[in-house]
Parts: sequence; structure tokens; C-alpha cells
Amino acid sequence: MTRLSTRIVPAYAKLNLSLTVVARRGDGWHDIDSVLVPIDWHDLVGLTLTMADAGGVTLAVGGPASEGVPGGDSNLTVRAARALQSLAGRPLGIRLWLSKTVPHGAGLGGGSADAAAVLRAGAEMLATQGIAIEPSRLAAAALQIGSDVPALLALHAQRVEGRGERLKPLSVPPLHVAVASTVPSVTADTYGALLPAEVSDNGRPARLARLLERGEAPASDLMGSALEAAACRANPDLALAVERARAVVPGVRWHMTGSGGAVFALAPGRREAEALAAGMGAAGFRARACRTIG
Repeated sequence: MTRLSTRIVPAYAKLNLSLTVVARRGDGWHDIDSVLVPIDWHDLVGLTLTMADAGGVTLAVGGPASEGVPGGDSNLTVRAARALQSLAGRPLGIRLWLSKTVPHGAGLGGGSADAAAVLRAGAEMLATQGIAIEPSRLAAAALQIGSDVPALLALHAQRVEGRGERLKPLSVPPLHVAVASTVPSVTADTYGALLPAEVSDNGRPARLARLLERGEAPASDLMGSALEAAACRANPDLALAVERARAVVPGVRWHMTGSGGAVFALAPGRREAEALAAGMGAAGFRARACRTIG
């Protein structure tokens, strides 16, 4: 039995600055177009790999945002660990530990970020033992785990298309944002509530991507998620919470990310983002001032 070094790595959440649902697919999934940016709100993921005769995966979850996080094979980090075992082509003993600070069911990609961190760190650890995993195989495994996982393997802004497999790196200037989690949203329920009229390639993410790459200020009408109406139909409590959140700070435009239930607002600087987050926190929302990374 050979134990590789234990690593503890951050798993950075994401915002969908803009998201449209382009088409329904015959396989039950949907094609999207989105501008995705990692932010500095993150979980911590601990990972220990052991070369062993018989493989296994264990998981321990803690932290202030651990409520509602699934365990066992329902947790995306466990699925990522099993993918690592398959990619390595040999038995691995894998111990996982999560310290959750990113809210569950918020559309911030916390679970996907955790899974991406396991794949990224695990592949690096295996490489030290002469087991190299080709990036294309790692990306394919990531997509099997979840649609957001491939984009979160790389820590930079990206244009995300298709089911999440078509990625284009974007050069985006650092942005300051306030992020507030409302109530949890279930992605499958949200997509199930989507109306045909809400499936449309309106070009918002493409226009936003061009603005950002030119270093121009993002236009507010290009931001937000086309899934918001469906998310609110699927969960009336979410609809009420988002309405209440938007009333906390008058004159500030809050946008939903992904399938909800978190909302975000751009700020001119860190101090302004902190003030917005403080106002949301005083109103009872879990909120944080964030900065995009990469």
C-alpha cells in the first residue's frame, strides 16, 4: 500500500453572469449559452489517495453550509473520486473531506466545484506517480459527473455552450460583486418547469462576452438567467425570497445565477460590494462580497 500526499484545495464557486437556454435536446438535456466566471467564495476539499489492492471511497462533510449536502454516491465528489479510480485504471483508496461554505442549491456550482477540485487535484497527485491522465479524458469524465464540472476544472472565465462541453476561455477584467443566497433551488425541477417560449437563442451571452473581452462595463440588460421564471414557478418560496431580496437595497439590480436561488449585483469596487452584502446579511440572507478570479 502506497499513500500519496494529502492535499487540501479550494473549490471556487461560479456565477453565470448571463445564461440562456438555447434548445431542448432529444436526450432530455438542454443546450445552453452562458458566460461563467469563478468567484472567490469557496469550499475546502481534502483528498487523500492510496494505492491499494482494493479501492474504496469515504466522505466526511462539515462546515457552516453543510446542511442539505447529500452524502454517499449522491455527492458529486464521490462520483468524481470513482471517476478518478476508473481513469487511473487501478484500485485506489480515496478519502474525501469537505468543509462547505458555499450554500447548497444556490446556483453557485458548489457541488460541481467540489467535484472539479477532486478531479484536478487527484490528477495532479496521480501524475507524481507516473499515472498521467489526458486532459480530454478528464474533461469527458467531468461532463459525466455534471454539466458545470468541465467549466470549473479551469479557474478562469469561460463561454459555456452545449450541455457544458463546449468551452471557450474569455479574457474578463476583475469584477466586484455582492452575492446573496435566498432559498435552495432544485435544478431538475427548474428545467422541468421551463416553458417553450423561454427556450431561445437571443444572443445575450455572446454580446456580454464581447463587451467583457473589450474591457467594457457589462450591460445590465445582458445579465441574469433565462431560468429565473422557471425556477420561481417550480418553487414559490424561491419566488417570494427573490422578491424580498430585491427590495432590500433600492436602486440596485440583482440578477439570478444559474437555476437559482442565489442572486448577484455588480459593484464598482470592494467597499461597495461589502456594503451590499452587509445589507443583505442584515435582512437575513447569507451574503458575501466576492471578486471574480482568473
